[in-house]
Amino acid sequence: MDMTEEQINKLINKLNDEDYDVRKNVEDILIKLGNQSIGPIIKALDHDNPEIQMESARILGKMGNEKALNALIEALKDGNPEFRREVSLAISKIVDKDP
Repeated sequence: MDMTEEQINKLINKLNDEDYDVRKNVEDILIKLGNQSIGPIIKALDHDNPEIQMESARILGKMGNEKALNALIEALKDGNPEFRREVSLAISKIVDKDP
């Protein structure tokens, strides 16, 4: 499945949808896209919406891709303690994954 960055960004913006099923489906699609979606998801760590930031951190943790580590470490400087907690969990998942 190939998507443009614009399409991926539209999906990312749905990560704060009121409907859990919509959010879960978007998460599944972004994870399946893998390397194609990682750049836009990393950018979403700086999104204006805190929910999108946190969902992006969760997804990066689930993806387990080490390409996200530097951005996640940088995100630890954010002032939102809930977001920092999600970022810490994502870093743990990436660093502690079994080979």
